[in-house]
Formats: sequence, C-alpha cells, structure tokens
Amino acid sequence: MRLYIAVLDDFPDFMTPTLVAHAMIGAHLVFENDPSYQQWIKESFKKCVVRVNQKEFDKISALPQVYLGHENNTLGAKKACAVVCPMPNEKLPRVLQFAKLWQPKAPITYPPSAGLAQEAHGTPQSAPKPSAQ
Repeated sequence: MRLYIAVLDDFPDFMTPTLVAHAMIGAHLVFENDPSYQQWIKESFKKCVVRVNQKEFDKISALPQVYLGHENNTLGAKKACAVVCPMPNEKLPRVLQFAKLWQPKAPITYPPSAGLAQEAHGTPQSAPKPSAQ
C-alpha cells in the first residue's frame, strides 16, 4: 500500500515542494477517517511523488478518492496536484503503476550570493576556522 502524489508536468519545479505540502495537508483533512488511509498510516506510510502529463493527470483526477490541489499564484490557480487515497497494490490503476517518479527538469543551481542555501544542502562555501586558545 502506497500513497501517490501526482504533479502536473507544467508546474514549475521551484514551487513543487509548496504545492505538494499544501495538497498533502488538504488530502489528510479529507482522508483522515477513511479506513484505507488509516491502515496506510499505521502499516505502511510509503509514498511517492510522480510527474505526469495532462492526459495522465486527467485520468488520475477521475479516480475515486482523489484530492486535487493547486497554488493560487501559479498556472492561474489550475489544479496541478492529485493525491490519491492509498489502496492495495493489486487495485492500483495502470496510470499510477507506470508513472515516472518526480525529479527536477533541470539541475538546481544557486547564484554565488546564495551561500546560505548552499550550506543548507551540505556544501558550505567556507568552513568556520577553529579558535586559537
């Protein structure tokens, strides 16, 4: 049993974490009393984020028990994230079975002035010097 989060491929990569976070909170509020969702929380908690095209997104959106999320200031507030209530693996639709895992379209690069962002990702620009005592 796994929870699938499908992100529309038109959605900008830099906003995807925000979209997924908001959609997952909304989905939790909708699914929290569903027996499948409760079983998933207790026994599995496996999840994956996939990138889908518009045709795949439409198929996923039409599935039963799907929460659709959006960001107000991106893609004209168009629904761009579908969270599917977890289901047994044998009932998983083909559109989700063959969906590609989400990854950025291009490598993330930081401007030289973004030293703090780089440090947060484990590549500090300069290490602090030990104090002499």
